[in-house]
Amino acid sequence: MLQSHESKKYTIITKDLILTLANEQQSRRRRRRTIDVLNKIEEIRLEYLNILQIDCLWPLTNLVKLKLNNNVIEKIENLENLKNLCELDLSFNRIKIIENLESLTNIHILTLYDNKIEVIEGIEHMQNLTIFSIGKNNIKDFDHILFLRYLKNLRSLQMEGNPCTQQNGYTSYLIGFIPQLIYFGYKMITKEERANANKIHQRAIESLMETETKKENELKTIKSAENKVVELSASYVEYLDDNCLFELMFKEDEDGTNFAKFNEEFISLFEQYKQNFSDICHQLYNIGITEENRRRSEVEALYSIMHDKLINAINKARQIMDSVQGKRVEISVRITQLLREAAIADADLDDDAIDEIDKVARQLSQEFHDYTNTIWAKLMYDETLIHDQIDEMSKIFEINISDMVTSFLECAQDYFSQLRSLETEYFETLLPLLSYFLSNIDEENKTSFIADLTEEKDTLSNRLTTSHFLHIQIIDDRQDTMLRRLKDWQSNFLKKLIENEITRHRNQILEITYFLDHHRQNTSVSMLIGQQLNIEENENENEYKVNSDIEAEN
Repeated sequence: MLQSHESKKYTIITKDLILTLANEQQSRRRRRRTIDVLNKIEEIRLEYLNILQIDCLWPLTNLVKLKLNNNVIEKIENLENLKNLCELDLSFNRIKIIENLESLTNIHILTLYDNKIEVIEGIEHMQNLTIFSIGKNNIKDFDHILFLRYLKNLRSLQMEGNPCTQQNGYTSYLIGFIPQLIYFGYKMITKEERANANKIHQRAIESLMETETKKENELKTIKSAENKVVELSASYVEYLDDNCLFELMFKEDEDGTNFAKFNEEFISLFEQYKQNFSDICHQLYNIGITEENRRRSEVEALYSIMHDKLINAINKARQIMDSVQGKRVEISVRITQLLREAAIADADLDDDAIDEIDKVARQLSQEFHDYTNTIWAKLMYDETLIHDQIDEMSKIFEINISDMVTSFLECAQDYFSQLRSLETEYFETLLPLLSYFLSNIDEENKTSFIADLTEEKDTLSNRLTTSHFLHIQIIDDRQDTMLRRLKDWQSNFLKKLIENEITRHRNQILEITYFLDHHRQNTSVSMLIGQQLNIEENENENEYKVNSDIEAEN
């Protein structure tokens, strides 16, 4: 009698199991390569192993294809590190919920055939999904069709075996509402099927498309507004080009809003206040944009000048360093000539000849050493000069940008002062109007709000004063925010400018020192003679080998 599937011992995924299977499953072309590190695995099949839980797969960061079909897995989990995964097969398991797949944005093929899934969800982020197989599950309604409609790259869908597919009209509904689909149930959708589906559901499809277009336009508007805010944040005048600041003052001020609606006179006063307030905000907005352009131009000019100076300095230093290389080659050639001349005069170099070569080599080495000292001094002088120039430019820039920031903030403070004056003027005009209005209103025309205001003598004054102070506080906060952010930008930019130059200067000094030390070490007496003797020996060996080969051929 065959042993039942459930009675088998559950398999636990381990590193050794993964490596063993990965090596066994290699193609013939790659069979000779032994995989010993998990992040080298690109494909693996963990099939028919009675696996209950997905685990230990997090090191497989380069995995592209994973097959976990024909196991007893009940939950999708522990796959968040497999960000390069393109194909995932979880068919023939016991999964009930599609979950924990948010990080798998590169999935092209997803197979969940023969599970216990009732709702298609958790894959809306899979915009690269092309083939989706979820047949033989427990999906009953049509909701998933509109859900899948928004997977724009979906081309093949397998749903056979779900209760929903047995309902009348399912196929035409699906074909009509998922226009990007090419294959359904592994069969190509014909032009006739598409046309019939579109005809049957024409009105519903048109209505949905209209809703989608409206929603898309709304999202574009929101996105455009968000982008505008981000762009204007650099100017520190975001939300000042419309009525945002004014509306913010009254957003949490119920009393102030009610005061403005008593009658036409109050409404007119409020609208005039709003218009004057918005005009001042818009003027400040325009100045902020202009000043940001000036600051940006100043920054760009600084970077342009610094870039030109650094490029010139680099080119000049490169020429000087090339001369060092040339000098070293020149000395090496002279040593070579000495060795060859001595070798020609005497096949076996005696001690005197070697001492003479050594003496000359020392002279040449000292000459090169003196030369590199001169070059080092020259390069250090040039680097110090460019560093001082950049430091001077930074100081001039600091003065200019500080003047710009100070000038703009003084101007902004003046405009915020005008806003406060407008608010105070509105408050002082509104108070006597309200007092007169409330004292002359008939009892039958009193609302609960008005009745509350007339109960005590000081109630109106206190509530109006509270409203006024709230408005002033919001204006002050907006001014403080602008001042703080702009000052922080100025401070951080100048700090970073100085730090970057100090780092560049230090790195350049280290590079110069390292370069010249390297050439000094490789142009010592022993190095020069040793290099040339090795060259001679190699040439002699090569010549001997060639002659031997010729004799052997003869």
